[in-house]
Amino acid sequence: MTQRKIKYIDGGSPEYWRQRTEGFRLIREAERALLRVKRAPMYISGGYDEDGDVIPVENLGPWDAMDGAIRAIEANETAVDILVALRRTHFGQWPVDAVILELKAAGTSRTE
Repeated sequence: MTQRKIKYIDGGSPEYWRQRTEGFRLIREAERALLRVKRAPMYISGGYDEDGDVIPVENLGPWDAMDGAIRAIEANETAVDILVALRRTHFGQWPVDAVILELKAAGTSRTE
């Protein structure tokens, strides 16, 4: 038998809405980070060498921001609960492990 964590929800409390707002903000931040990853060039100019050729530098900033957004979601219980309710386990190719674990624990096999 699966042990489920029962939460008390007071939908009229300011704390509940503050947590929901923060959870959705983190999810939206991850969606924006994913858009930046999709649009970002793989390499940027790192200057010029002595022959005048461009020195390419890997553009890792958007990928680091996406990793940070996923970590922030996994650290926020409300954001994880929202994604579990939506059965959303990935942002692009980035899995949200906390959501995957929650869905597996609940016995839900359908994930997106």
